[in-house]
Amino acid sequence: MSRSRTIYVGNLPGGVRERDVEDVFYKYGRIIEVDLKIPTRPPGFAFVEFEDAKDAEDAVRGRDGYDFDGHRLRVEVAHGGARGGRDGGGGGRYENVLLPPLWTPPKTPYCSPLDT
Repeated sequence: MSRSRTIYVGNLPGGVRERDVEDVFYKYGRIIEVDLKIPTRPPGFAFVEFEDAKDAEDAVRGRDGYDFDGHRLRVEVAHGGARGGRDGGGGGRYENVLLPPLWTPPKTPYCSPLDT
């Protein structure tokens, strides 16, 4: 099983931008993507994907508990399936949602008028 290259960053202040998140983590390695989520009521959160899983682990060790603009960051390895990207897989936001089937068979067996 491969190690995750994506980290979760929680407890972000409301006015944060993707560039601000990149500035906090760029020293740990090449960043592929920052997916910033700012709800109507802070705190916000982000997923940061690194090119290398070791860089992601180093970022967790180096920045968990970091004081960012008066907010103590919560940084951990992201859990869940792969998000889209070069390593394949990934269905994005709805990857793990269980959807009902498009068609369900009838509860009673169907009998054709020709069968009688």
